[in-house]
Amino acid sequence: MKIILVFVTVILHILTSVSFSEASCGSSNCSLINGSQEGTVNKGKFVMDVSYRYISQDKKKSGSNTISSEVLVPKVDFEMRKLELDHHREFRTINKLVQLDASFGLTDIITLSVSVPAFNDRYHEHDDGVTPADPAGEFTNADGSTGFGDVTVLGKVAPLKTPKHHGTLGFGVKFPTGEYKLRNSEGDINEPTIMPGTGSYDFILSGFYNFSFIPNLLDIFVSISHRFTTENSLDYLFGDSTFIDGGASLRLTDIALLSLQINARISGRDRFINMMVPSTGGEFVNITPGVRLIATENLSFYSHVQAPIYQRVNEVNLAPNFGVLFGVSYAFPGVI
Repeated sequence: MKIILVFVTVILHILTSVSFSEASCGSSNCSLINGSQEGTVNKGKFVMDVSYRYISQDKKKSGSNTISSEVLVPKVDFEMRKLELDHHREFRTINKLVQLDASFGLTDIITLSVSVPAFNDRYHEHDDGVTPADPAGEFTNADGSTGFGDVTVLGKVAPLKTPKHHGTLGFGVKFPTGEYKLRNSEGDINEPTIMPGTGSYDFILSGFYNFSFIPNLLDIFVSISHRFTTENSLDYLFGDSTFIDGGASLRLTDIALLSLQINARISGRDRFINMMVPSTGGEFVNITPGVRLIATENLSFYSHVQAPIYQRVNEVNLAPNFGVLFGVSYAFPGVI
């Protein structure tokens, strides 16, 4: 019982003491099933993941086409409460994220999970202030950001849990724990996508199903989730997102598992004071091979590489080039 109180106290401390996002600048997402946080865990078991994610984003896209021409996107002017179209020219964004994921088995079929984007760093390059009078603008790489992201808490229940079948349903809340009013190099509130947080409470529904096609050898899975967003205090509303994932894992040896995933994300347009924001939203599909190495019964290491196979943006925008993830997972069995 003591470990439950400690776990809840830590979560509440994070949520109440700390004040990741998608729009026109630097939008990207690393949708990955890492293999240890999707289903439920047995009663009293505590699973902790620490992962590092790196996403390079410099592919110029117009709709679903890769282009060589410039990518001009709008500025969200929060102070003047307007959109400035074709305000800056995008070059590159590098997204780095250190994330903590923890799951605790309240019962054999009910699990509480929490995701903590502990360190969110975005390096960003663009030409700022592009106008007809100054078509070149001014190059800057000083408008990225670094900070703590938005914490998500998810409750999951497994109505189906047998040796061959594992199905879960989940409901979660993303809390506005990350900063979303950071200033850029000119002193203005920065672009929404550059912020570590969104400033909004969002709600998540999810489902996950795993089938042991050949027990202890070959598993297949499918996962779907939807994020319902709400407007933040700056009157900015990020578009809803749907995530669809599927794949398989194959045990090669007692210590090595290979996996292959297809990860899809469908994002709606953002809105600002009831105006549609150009160059936001789109559809993205990635193929993701991975490997997990089992060091001990409770300790494992994993890595994934993510490559795009389909990308469509609204209007023009930068899209991810590739993504990599490295992580370690440890299970504390029988803590209560």
